[in-house]
Amino acid sequence: MPEAYTQSLLLYAYQESARKLTRYLREKGHTSIRPKHGAVFANIDRDGARATVLAERSGMGKAAMGELIDELERLGYVERHPDPADRRAKMVMPTQRALEVTRLVHRFNGRLEASYRELLGDAAYETFRDSLARIVPDGGGMQPRIK
Repeated sequence: MPEAYTQSLLLYAYQESARKLTRYLREKGHTSIRPKHGAVFANIDRDGARATVLAERSGMGKAAMGELIDELERLGYVERHPDPADRRAKMVMPTQRALEVTRLVHRFNGRLEASYRELLGDAAYETFRDSLARIVPDGGGMQPRIK
């Protein structure tokens, strides 16, 4: 049996962490949140963002992002408001429910990082993170937008 490709291992690791996160959010009462919603949660600012900005930041098409926003709006996680800079445009604003999810995700991710460190040991964990950062240009540019 050939060894798994590195990109497959990265995908499997992501999928496992997404399953754990989804389960955690479900336990905390956010039963409708799915991994796909991360494209909005990871890219929205506390003061909101236009759908086009969310699509660009996430690398998604505008139509697909619009569908995610529609879904999260129906679920009560975002609202659309006129953009003060351009009344023709809409800002997608996180609701208190979205801010709660973001806090929970940060808590979960902190625990997940600690579990990786425990599993690998300090030196291997630091090497692992450094290696991933070298693979991803500019660290992926993924700093949390809402803390």
